[in-house]
Amino acid sequence: MSRQLEIAEILKAQGFQSVNSLATHFAVTTSTIRRDLERLESKSLIQRTHGGAIPVEPADAFDTFTGPLHHAEKSAIGQAMADRILDGQIVLLDGGSTTLEVARHLTKRRLTVVTNDLAVAMEIAQKRSAHLVFIGGELLPDVYTMWGPASVLQLSNLRVDVAVFGADTVCDDGLYHTSSYEVELKRLMRSIAKEAFFVADSSKFGREALFKVLEVKDFTAGITDDLLDPLRASQFPIPLIQVPKHLA
Repeated sequence: MSRQLEIAEILKAQGFQSVNSLATHFAVTTSTIRRDLERLESKSLIQRTHGGAIPVEPADAFDTFTGPLHHAEKSAIGQAMADRILDGQIVLLDGGSTTLEVARHLTKRRLTVVTNDLAVAMEIAQKRSAHLVFIGGELLPDVYTMWGPASVLQLSNLRVDVAVFGADTVCDDGLYHTSSYEVELKRLMRSIAKEAFFVADSSKFGREALFKVLEVKDFTAGITDDLLDPLRASQFPIPLIQVPKHLA
């Protein structure tokens, strides 16, 4: 693994890291680390701060309580996905700020919602018409999701009608994640679902990430906003539904 990718992994797992601590960890100069951080930020994998850097996705997840990046687009995507959920279905919601918007827009009756995301679970817990099944395990630092052997064991005994996934990155051949921690769990989520959708705003397309989670063909459809180039959207092997943000 290259040093830059390893830096991104450390930030994803541990949150903020100072330039000095990274330089010590890799036994290189602070100037070298600053150049690495500049390159990572140019690829939208991290965000530089005074004296160090933070991971992009954990910051985005934290801001779901106060207003995430691309909120209008994510809200519209969440509404569009929620509209496709039927009364009485069992729905699995992956972690992330866009799947949180799906949870916020769910109004169907007699729903059962399965999730390993604390923020999503808190949202569903407030809905009287929804039954919540929370996947336990170990809490991933800064991202509000549970993972680990306990999570895998609990999920392996469930079956759901629809699974809805977020994404760090959407490429032509699949969904990618900057960390390997949740890959096994996400693949298991797909295997227990009759059908699956992914929800991702247009900023997630074309970014770089290391670990492939699922193939595009594993999904019934994807939902994004109308800022994505329509020509690119038309080239995906599954329907890619583009939603104008004014629908939010």
